Amino acid sequence: MTMALIVRDAINKDLDSIYEVVSLAFKEKQNLRDEEIIEARLVKELIKNNDDIVNLVVEDSVIVGHVLVSPVTLEPDAGLSCGQVAPLSVLPGFQSKGIGCSLMQAVIEKSKKKGLDALFLLGDPNYYKKFGFVASAVKNAYGPSEYFQELELKAGCLESLNVHVHLAPAFIRLEL
Repeated sequence: MTMALIVRDAINKDLDSIYEVVSLAFKEKQNLRDEEIIEARLVKELIKNNDDIVNLVVEDSVIVGHVLVSPVTLEPDAGLSCGQVAPLSVLPGFQSKGIGCSLMQAVIEKSKKKGLDALFLLGDPNYYKKFGFVASAVKNAYGPSEYFQELELKAGCLESLNVHVHLAPAFIRLEL
């Protein structure tokens, strides 16, 4: 019998479990860097650099899911506080059971409470549109793409802005 799922802030003792969840969630993609799943390495670097504005886990009897929001900067500075959601990870045996949805809803709410104006992410538009994400017209490292998406947490904050999104340094170092 499993316990009820709990979404909570990650704590230091969760780190090994988080890296394992991220590694297993992305294992099929075989995107390795120095024999490590690149998404797990990204999480390690973001946390090590204190670039984790929001860091949530889903716990059953063990941690089964994780999501992280790192800071982004807009150039020129538009006076906004924004974040990048990446990665969203769920253990393979727990996928397609609503855990990713629970994490996304929780990360959006937590980001609002932290005072973020907008969130960005790179992902499947068909999945993320149910959370209100839309293709972003903001310039970014990925170029024009329906996969680079935004969610305004403060309505209209990104309208008519001519800015470029810069992700946290770990994304650049890892060429993500």
